[in-house]
Amino acid sequence: MKVIIIGNGVAGATVASRLSGKGVEVQLFSEEPVGFYSRIMLPQALCDKEALAELVAKSDPPYLMKRPVTGIDRERKLVFSGSASYPYDKLIIATGSRSRMLDIFSVTDGACTLRTFVDAQKIGETIEDPVVVLGGGLLGLETALWVRRKGYHVTVVEVSDHILARQLDHEGASILKEHLEAQGLIIREGLKVEAQKLDLRGHLRALVVGGDEELACRTLLLSLGVLSEISLAKAAGLAVDRGIIVDDYLATSDPDILAIGDCAQWHGKVPGIVPVALSMAECAAQNLTGSAQAYEEPVLFTRFKGDGLDVVSVGSVQGPAVYKRRGTRYEAYFIEDSILVGSILIGSTEHLGFVRSHYRKPIADGDLAPLLAF
Repeated sequence: MKVIIIGNGVAGATVASRLSGKGVEVQLFSEEPVGFYSRIMLPQALCDKEALAELVAKSDPPYLMKRPVTGIDRERKLVFSGSASYPYDKLIIATGSRSRMLDIFSVTDGACTLRTFVDAQKIGETIEDPVVVLGGGLLGLETALWVRRKGYHVTVVEVSDHILARQLDHEGASILKEHLEAQGLIIREGLKVEAQKLDLRGHLRALVVGGDEELACRTLLLSLGVLSEISLAKAAGLAVDRGIIVDDYLATSDPDILAIGDCAQWHGKVPGIVPVALSMAECAAQNLTGSAQAYEEPVLFTRFKGDGLDVVSVGSVQGPAVYKRRGTRYEAYFIEDSILVGSILIGSTEHLGFVRSHYRKPIADGDLAPLLAF
């Protein structure tokens, strides 16, 4: 059996390694000019050529081809890269996602996104003070913090009424905001960018926010979330929605083609987090080499580490919660129909084990009392 994998992110690289280790003939295609690296580590390596280079794997596996796939022929079971074609028995699409871009900034000199190694290189070579990070999500805050540590003046602009809107409630977000501002970040919430101002050379000099306020900006880093990269799948006639639609065994509408990672939509969900990519990769490898195994969603877990303050978010953090705050320590437990559906832990991870073991399981009010005794 020959398996072709498209995409060298964490999902594609993991499934390729697992399959190759089991003796399967593998070809892994990557459109990037460098080998495997961890995308989530890119913010830490900004503006540091040596640190950026250290992120890349020291050697490439023999099955890696640094060539973009330009098309898929499902009838003949071929993938194309330019004029060359490559046959497959099974195909795994792990094309990941791409950064959202606002049309207003699509050709702006000074506006960048951070998604790839090349993006990080470009930012390091062109960054100018002051810097605005548009988007107060996980990647935006991490990027802002690391750029600030390199000595730049950084303002985070978030359109929602609090940062980390998907991971935190208002109380948790206020603790994190105070902590980040103490480290030199300026955070503006509930603010919409209306327009941009350019200098005589056509380079960005300011953003117009909140109607008529001008915010000085020479470098704009957009961190507005991601979109699943589904163009190849769509062109090949596979069923797509926000992502490439897969069944419980991660097969697409073509049974010989699987999709995993950020590009895959399972039960209407496209979480876009590393634990999902890894779980899907392991499941796909099992399904191609052993008995059929239905995919099981892992704990939806995200973590932000700001110097001296751990922030953990698990599952759904919307709706009523049982919570307690003491200083910068804050814990909230979200329960629906007596099931623990989510949790926020700030300032301590003492109860993370409890959350992991009880996530999506029945829980009684008395189970939470000892946790909130801090």
